[in-house]
Amino acid sequence: MKKLLSTIHETVWWIVAELEDWLYPYQDREVTKPLFYDNFDNITSNQSKYLESQIDCNNDRIIRLQSEMIFVIDKIRKLENHGQK
Repeated sequence: MKKLLSTIHETVWWIVAELEDWLYPYQDREVTKPLFYDNFDNITSNQSKYLESQIDCNNDRIIRLQSEMIFVIDKIRKLENHGQK
């Protein structure tokens, strides 16, 4: 049984490797430059703007989560105080 499973495993691995070679045929030529190379200067100039927008989005999320946490804590305290009366 173990030999059969091993044979099946190797066969599936071989099929997947052949499929990978067919889908990504980079072994027949050297990749000299990345696909985005033409836009590289534009990407580097916009990188700081992109990072700033990501930081702003993260800060907005943090502020929203903090306000929601404060709201929930206040509700819990009110419920606890209401239960003690």
